[in-house]
Amino acid sequence: MKIDLRSGEVCLQDNQPVRLSGASGLRVICTAGTIWITVSGEAEDIFLTAGERYQVSSNALTLVESIGSGKIRLLQTRRFSVLELMRKATQNMTRPPINCSFASN
Repeated sequence: MKIDLRSGEVCLQDNQPVRLSGASGLRVICTAGTIWITVSGEAEDIFLTAGERYQVSSNALTLVESIGSGKIRLLQTRRFSVLELMRKATQNMTRPPINCSFASN
């Protein structure tokens, strides 16, 4: 299933999990019902009710499922690497021209 993050809410049905991979930084917002989130490698599962949210913190396999019927909204938050932040910070800086002169005897 492909999910368009701009399309709004996603309706979930009982026993039909949505598989998220490479979802680091994705925010899952429960808009109706009860949502069950399982992240591979994490000891505890997450349960959300309407109005609660969870931000996926790794690229591990994440399963999102509804207990009964439920709705979620997915928002992608932008995460910057240190190198990207440094590049952006220096992007508008101007560098002084380098003047080289050689002494002649």
